[in-house]
Amino acid sequence: MAEMKTEEEQVEALKRWWQENGKSLVLTIAVSIGGVLSWNAYQDNQASQAETASVYFQQLINNAPAGQLSDTEIAQVRYNSELLKTEFGSSTYAQFAALMIARVEVQEGDLPAAEVQLEWVIDQGGDAEVLALATIRLASVLGAQKQYDEALALLVDVDDAWQSGRLEARGDLLVAQGELDAALTAYTQSSLLAVASGANKPLLGLKLDNLAQ
Repeated sequence: MAEMKTEEEQVEALKRWWQENGKSLVLTIAVSIGGVLSWNAYQDNQASQAETASVYFQQLINNAPAGQLSDTEIAQVRYNSELLKTEFGSSTYAQFAALMIARVEVQEGDLPAAEVQLEWVIDQGGDAEVLALATIRLASVLGAQKQYDEALALLVDVDDAWQSGRLEARGDLLVAQGELDAALTAYTQSSLLAVASGANKPLLGLKLDNLAQ
């Protein structure tokens, strides 16, 4: 199912996001929460917390390589993810941590647990990119549990950078239901969007080829 085949792409995307946005996110967290301390003391305190969160998040990334995780890597991901969710639950760090735990739960075969983590991310709101990714992942996890109607309902068309991914996930769900013509349409639309954006999606090409035969 789609929840397994896109792991490497999503982990690499997460790492790229961190490289591009990590420092600015630290600053955002540091100044986004009000307090009763003096301004200077407050700034020092929040900056310290943000720096701590960034260290934990960097550890999480370092222990979550693309592909299958070892037992040791799983333990480290669980530890750092739960710590981020507990200590910095309102931050984007925590949402990414929950995405990582969901990845571990999928690898371990506990799809209901992965579903809980992904729903938590969505419930937090916030960054549109994170929510789009979590929604696609949740649709795939629901599909793997044969909850097709609920999964398809999540994949609402939106004119953004994630639409190709939504269409591909929709195609996967339709294939699982045996609706091959509709799946071919979804995959074709996804491919056209991917080409237009310059994205390279060889697995999507294989899916199209298989249905076209």
